[in-house]
Amino acid sequence: MASNAIAGNRRPARQWSGRRTYRMEIMSSVLQHDVVIVGTGLAGFSVASELARLGYSGSVALVGDEPWQPYDRPPLSKRYQIDGNDDAIRLGPELPPAITQLLGCAVSQIDVARTTLRLLDGRELAWRKLVIATGARPRTLPQLQDSPRVRTLRTLDDARAIRSALKPGGSLLVVGAGPIGLELAATSAELGVKVTVVEMATRVMSRSVPALMADAILAHHRTAGLAIHLGRTVALLNDRSGEAVLDDGQRVPADLLVVGVGVVANDGIASQAGIACDDGILVDGFGRTSAQNVFAAGDVTRQRHPRNGRLERVETWSNAQGQGRTVAAFLADPAAAKPHDMVPWFWSDQGDIRLQCAGDTAGEVQAWRQDPSGGRILAQWTRGRLTGVAALNAPRDFVQLKRLIVDRTTITPQQLMSGAGVRELVQQGLAG
Repeated sequence: MASNAIAGNRRPARQWSGRRTYRMEIMSSVLQHDVVIVGTGLAGFSVASELARLGYSGSVALVGDEPWQPYDRPPLSKRYQIDGNDDAIRLGPELPPAITQLLGCAVSQIDVARTTLRLLDGRELAWRKLVIATGARPRTLPQLQDSPRVRTLRTLDDARAIRSALKPGGSLLVVGAGPIGLELAATSAELGVKVTVVEMATRVMSRSVPALMADAILAHHRTAGLAIHLGRTVALLNDRSGEAVLDDGQRVPADLLVVGVGVVANDGIASQAGIACDDGILVDGFGRTSAQNVFAAGDVTRQRHPRNGRLERVETWSNAQGQGRTVAAFLADPAAAKPHDMVPWFWSDQGDIRLQCAGDTAGEVQAWRQDPSGGRILAQWTRGRLTGVAALNAPRDFVQLKRLIVDRTTITPQQLMSGAGVRELVQQGLAG
């Protein structure tokens, strides 16, 4: 990947005045900005808010195709289905007025040579630095696209439509037993909806958690009353009977069907502009792309894993926030910025369980640990190093153990299982 470090442009960040400090220039109907951020999700919002916090006073525009103020997506499959509270999901702190927000404005084209982008309404924006944070879109299933009872869950509009359709005593079929699918399934069951989950793989959360942890999650949900069918797909929907037919002929109730089988990177406008992509925009540790003065952050990117070195898409809340802050730091002061090297991690609240995972989901050796309150830890080791931690209702232990996923030996499986306090083990491991 070509580097586009900005030689000779390493001026220190200017003080943030807390008020509008620039004048929007209009030249030949082109709006001029020092930084244009495309995407109002967590990654784009994090770039904008971090620029404000760091004191960057150049002109900044945040452009998004949704009409809403930037909001948090994780609650859409959980709490929002219960209370529908728009204010509770708004991202904060509120952006200062010096940052121009262009909402409900989709970008149709990026011109790297002219350093401009075009909106669908015909307007053009000129930029000195561009940040692409366009996120991802849900995958769809061709055999289910024509029914009005089929939804995906990614946006606030999606969440509102699903919430409106969920009725106590009604039925929901979730296709896909990943984090979002299981979150929505558990929340819907709490609302009195009859829930069925269908997963093509032979275990739940097959891309996200170790197999033994997946078994524990499956057992929990089945005990809680969720009907989960593994190794199955939906063959067709019967709109007259309100049922779905699985590939083995089983019929399951489905007043509403939500497809949650992963996402696709929204890298189309970047690829069309000649920016290097491979199922995601390729970026380095500072979010730099193959194009000069063009950066990217969040779910749309493909980045090098800080521990195993593989190029990966990391579709987590923590990565979107971390990448966004790193890009902002580089824009504000390249000489002082540090690369984004956070160990990938995520959490998922599914009814009365909290799942947290960090690092790799498989290792040469693994070990369980259970605390007196019932929380469980499953840790992974490769070549003697702790490489992954998965926790079920053990948030304090998870936060501690995540610190040991480093490039050296820290603790052994025997130490984790010994019954010694986790905090003490972590302190010893970090000091060793």
